[in-house]
Amino acid sequence: MRGVRIPQDLNGEDQFVLGLSVSRLAALLLGLLAAYTIFHLSLPAPVQLVSAAIAALTGAAIAWIRPEGRSLLHWAFAAVEFKLGQRIQLDSTPATVADDRQVSATNAPVAPRQPRLSVLAGRSRAALSSPPPPSEAKAIGDSDVIELPDSDADSDRDAEPDTDPAAGHPAPVYLGGPQVITFFSTKGGTGRTTLATEVAALLAMKGWYRESPSSPPQPLRVALVDFDLASANVSARLGIAQPTMLDYLCDVSVPNPDPRDFVVRHLATKLDVLLGPSKCLAGDRADLLGVPQAAHILSTLKAAGYQFLILDTSASLRDLETYLLEAATRIYCVVTPTAGSVQSLYRGVEALRRLGLGTKLQYVANKMRDGANLAEPMGDLNGSLAARIPYDAAFDSAENQHQPIATRRGGGASYEALCQLAASIYPALQVPMRTRSAASPFAWFTKRRRAG
Repeated sequence: MRGVRIPQDLNGEDQFVLGLSVSRLAALLLGLLAAYTIFHLSLPAPVQLVSAAIAALTGAAIAWIRPEGRSLLHWAFAAVEFKLGQRIQLDSTPATVADDRQVSATNAPVAPRQPRLSVLAGRSRAALSSPPPPSEAKAIGDSDVIELPDSDADSDRDAEPDTDPAAGHPAPVYLGGPQVITFFSTKGGTGRTTLATEVAALLAMKGWYRESPSSPPQPLRVALVDFDLASANVSARLGIAQPTMLDYLCDVSVPNPDPRDFVVRHLATKLDVLLGPSKCLAGDRADLLGVPQAAHILSTLKAAGYQFLILDTSASLRDLETYLLEAATRIYCVVTPTAGSVQSLYRGVEALRRLGLGTKLQYVANKMRDGANLAEPMGDLNGSLAARIPYDAAFDSAENQHQPIATRRGGGASYEALCQLAASIYPALQVPMRTRSAASPFAWFTKRRRAG
């Protein structure tokens, strides 16, 4: 691709006259026309001058003043929409939530809750360990250092889930084998780790299944594996520090270490996680985790009875990533509405199709803003978007607080989009439908024509 240049303002507006688009030029002309009309009205001279000046300046401001790249009309309608959304949210807030807000406003600030962690398997290499008793949980919350308890007791996923399948969550009969879902992009910063973590958390929290039509419903068993050797960030998303895959690779206490001994249970989501290496494994260090080690990890977790294995990979196509993509049941290519990301999407899809993986490809648009349109790239690739994740600052705050958005109450547009993405993997998940009152009354105004 040498010599390819991406012009600036690729997604900008088409300039017509005086550096203005057609809509901005129309606003300027309407302002001048209003000023001309005011001058010909039978009004006192001071009123005419002031009114005409206001009309002309208003049209010029709408045409040229653009804070953060948006017109003043956009910000005015956004302010009105924000106020209406606040009123709708207050009207739909239950009384208990309002009471809790009043109590929290009057009391002293509450200390941030420490993450609750537990190791899945003890030294007996059995199944999952039970959650720590309340006394240990209190000690963990009061201490600055979080220690992972190592229990030898065998237990199943007997912790009560947050949702009840009898309350409306379907639990179909699961007859297939374990599915491997991979989030991939040849460009960094598209949000692969974020989407993999959120989707895995939603599947573990809300997914139910039955072994037979007469058997009771059980929660899905979901494992999240971070295979990003250069920048493993799942630990930051979940607030878990150790053990990591590097501990598994460097364990010399036993001849053949079991990957299940290094899997961590995230208690808030009931998600099982194998964290990526705590250090960057680049250059010669990359040989520590190769295709044989990755194959052993996947085969061990598949034999452990997981229904879904969610993989996060690095933005490259080396031997390890190629093997993980070939082992995947479905590959979600993540793209953002930028020229560089779209160009990387074309390159990545071309490479994957040459590897014979075209039938596994799905597409996810992340960090989408109002007016962004990816219909042309999807048409070129002969695909469609499985989900459209809007740009939301809540993802950044969730990472800073080490809590997935899936664990938060209240929903929102981002939560609904994530549920739609999770439902494309496991259709039994219920996708929350947006009510008519919660829909944006000015959504039609924020839509912008796609350039090109």
